[in-house]
Amino acid sequence: MTKGDPLLVLKNLKAYYASKKGLVRAVDDVSLEIREGECVGLLGESGSGKSSMALAIIGLFEKMARFSAGASNDPELLKTFDKGIRGTQERPGVQGSVVFRGKDLTKLPSDELVAIRGREISLIPQGLGHALNPQHSIGHQTAESVEVHDENIRLLELKRKVLEYLGLVQLADANLRFVLDPGSFSGGESQRILIAMALIGGPYLVIADEPTTALDVTVQAQIINVLKMVRDEFDVSLLLISHDAGVIAEMADRVAIMYAGKVVEYANAVKIFHEPQHPYTMGLMTSFPTIAMMQMRAGKKPRLRGIPGDPPDLCDIPSGCPFHPRCRYAVDICLEAVPEYREVEPDHFIRCHRWGEIEQE
Repeated sequence: MTKGDPLLVLKNLKAYYASKKGLVRAVDDVSLEIREGECVGLLGESGSGKSSMALAIIGLFEKMARFSAGASNDPELLKTFDKGIRGTQERPGVQGSVVFRGKDLTKLPSDELVAIRGREISLIPQGLGHALNPQHSIGHQTAESVEVHDENIRLLELKRKVLEYLGLVQLADANLRFVLDPGSFSGGESQRILIAMALIGGPYLVIADEPTTALDVTVQAQIINVLKMVRDEFDVSLLLISHDAGVIAEMADRVAIMYAGKVVEYANAVKIFHEPQHPYTMGLMTSFPTIAMMQMRAGKKPRLRGIPGDPPDLCDIPSGCPFHPRCRYAVDICLEAVPEYREVEPDHFIRCHRWGEIEQE
């Protein structure tokens, strides 16, 4: 593959899980691609399905969904994985395709998927509090993905590699502190360790799930600089997941806007931030009073408006366009029919009945 070729292609991806309230449509008919060497930002409110998409890509969604169903102590939830939802054709799990370097990951046997996960695709997980194992040193944990895929690597070579990658992410005194457990490190340092763990296997694609959440502003800036280094100096593609438009604006080449499990707009970052076309994207752009957003919208007077209402319950998504209860441009067809996801301009995809009719804000 050469730079710019499709690396990951999602087509009609669905990822559902069972809950006591019903079937949760966490990812619902998503199609997009990530190219060699680019950073794609996935932006949306909390609960829109962003993290579920990451788990579906790396092949862990169904395992997590089954674990959650089992932990609920409700045997009926586990039965839905095999029998589906009573009275419907729907069932929990992943449907559609996840084509990575020409292979559909949804159709691979588990041993082949394990060989890809951590080596060719890696995840920087959300939630610093539980992402690192408190029982093992950070050196041991950083080395783990290398050991899994290369059992014959010598101990001295492994240690050298661990220290190299901890140094690359600018962890202070890595040569002395790699034997310490995670409790000895701050939130920002823990995030650096997670980035090193994601990079050490030499992946083609790194998925960073909310990498700056729960960090103070100064540390967020440091982590963004590390991610920029990853983007610019490593030959990897990035899927950057965030609900912070400022982070996405600084990093992404293209941006996918996610709402209620669906991608509603996907285009290059300049287009998304300067000329948003979907009503939800327009609302997001007037909801973030950050310096980064004001800079991206240079030449326009920033207006803080926000979006009325709350995101829908993914067990009970409204009919038609899921955004219509909060959309001030909604008309009858928006309440009745799910809009088609279509390419309206070269490399600009949108899911809206009224595209082209709405004046930009």
